[in-house]
Amino acid sequence: MSFDGIFTHTMVFELKEHLLSGRITKIQQPFAQELLLTVRAFNHNYSLLLSANPSYARVQITEVKFQSPAKPSNFVMTLRKHLSGAIIKDISQIKNDRMIVFQLQNRDELGDTQTLFLYVEIMNRHSNIVLVRQSDQKIIDAIKHISSNQDRYRELLPQVSYKLPPQQNLQDPFDAFAREQFIKSHQDVLVKQNVADVTNLIKENFMGLGKDSTKELVTRLTTTKANADAILKSFNQMFKQLQQPQATIYTKQQQQTFTPIPYQTIQAQGFIDQQFTTLSLMLDAFYHDRARKDRVRQQADNLLQVIKRNLKRDRTKIKRLQKDLQKTESADQARLRGELLTTFMNQVPKGAQSITLENYYDNNKPIAITLQPELSPSQNAQKYFKTYQKLKNSIAHLKEQLNLTQQEKEYLEGILAQLEYAQVQDIADITVELRQQGYLKQKQQNKKRPAKIHHGETFIAADGTQIHVGKNNLQNDYLTTKFADKRYTWLHIKNMPGSHVIIADFKPSPETIKQAAQLAAFYSKAGQNKAKVPVDYTLVKHVHKPNGAKPGFVIYTDQKTLMVEPKQDLPQK
Repeated sequence: MSFDGIFTHTMVFELKEHLLSGRITKIQQPFAQELLLTVRAFNHNYSLLLSANPSYARVQITEVKFQSPAKPSNFVMTLRKHLSGAIIKDISQIKNDRMIVFQLQNRDELGDTQTLFLYVEIMNRHSNIVLVRQSDQKIIDAIKHISSNQDRYRELLPQVSYKLPPQQNLQDPFDAFAREQFIKSHQDVLVKQNVADVTNLIKENFMGLGKDSTKELVTRLTTTKANADAILKSFNQMFKQLQQPQATIYTKQQQQTFTPIPYQTIQAQGFIDQQFTTLSLMLDAFYHDRARKDRVRQQADNLLQVIKRNLKRDRTKIKRLQKDLQKTESADQARLRGELLTTFMNQVPKGAQSITLENYYDNNKPIAITLQPELSPSQNAQKYFKTYQKLKNSIAHLKEQLNLTQQEKEYLEGILAQLEYAQVQDIADITVELRQQGYLKQKQQNKKRPAKIHHGETFIAADGTQIHVGKNNLQNDYLTTKFADKRYTWLHIKNMPGSHVIIADFKPSPETIKQAAQLAAFYSKAGQNKAKVPVDYTLVKHVHKPNGAKPGFVIYTDQKTLMVEPKQDLPQK
């Protein structure tokens, strides 16, 4: 389901319940198109997330923790100037459109009370967050500046008069009178309960209904008794139900959607439902991995280009080296031809282009030998010996190069796997690592002041034991070689790139080992799969890092293997 008008309506009521009369105490912009306001209300600090991201624009109270950039943006500085300490006087929706308006009251530079409006427009790629002064309806600033060249209908620039997006001349489905009038006006069509006709009527008369909501409403209206009273009752019942939302996520294989109340039409398709106590908690769960991947992709775009470029080079080099190694298989044939020419030199006529001799190594079977006519028989034999020696000498070099290139390829594939489950704050560690390994240029300031490396995530097992997970190679090295006691248990997915996992206990229980193994499987290349995968575990004292090995690479012995399903359902410290 999209964040349509119906969902926006239910979210506004949830926000009112928690945030009305609250004071804005902190303003952050953790990502380019997202704003985070800390609101102090009812003796509690709420994190209000306003997102204008084209892929997942939304408004919600979030439990997810974000790190702010070291340097605030101009937009944040403007908001801090006008909204720090502001009181939320009202939260409203414009009709049933995907627009939420925060009415805010604060004092201006002269100490006079002023009212400001913060418009959040949830419209996919046209989403925006705009701060407007009530007194003159002028825009103070917007998170996305839109000029007349980009949109002829309206500009979204500082000091330009704010204009609402084009409004549809349709009814608000939350208006009980509008619903009643709709049934009276169209009862002849509605009682026939033709799905296509009812769908068209709903679309032509009511605003803010997404595809899923329209389908749900039409299904309810066409599966009740075929009379006006029953149809109106069914219509009203759905919107009465929306007054007490039951936030639900539906999952079916790789498909996932969410609704503010249980939708019969989605349940009928065999989706598994999961309900949440609030809409915001549901959105945290629904968008957590999607938003994380998108943010990581934005932050790590330069890293991805570098990694993919080097991976492409390594794969090409491996093919070339393997092809060169195949050529060396003819080394023994060159030596054999040289020996036969030397042995039967008196039978080789000068100027011949080829000759057939008996191969005394293979029951005197005849073998054809190509010759260069401009060379003497002795010179032809020496040429074959030189070819043999050259190919023989190149085998060791080619194998060494192939091994080194294969190791680099696996290392870079491991970095790509880490980016699949990395948080935005992990990108800094991966950047430092790639600089250390020479894939990125060193910054001058890094030479003076070493970059601070995070030490991974800490999870709490069911029995209270701490489980430490490294989410990139530098964190893996720290946990395994510096942090962990030699008597701790170390885990890693078998034969795949993945995290180093440490159980901080000398004698962990089988259940704790299983939970740690599930984390090791989740934070690995196999983490997105649901099938069971093998995870090795051993004591830290059996894990060793070879001299000169790349970050994150270790060898280990005395391991046992456990088959587990990738999971990350433990609380974090």
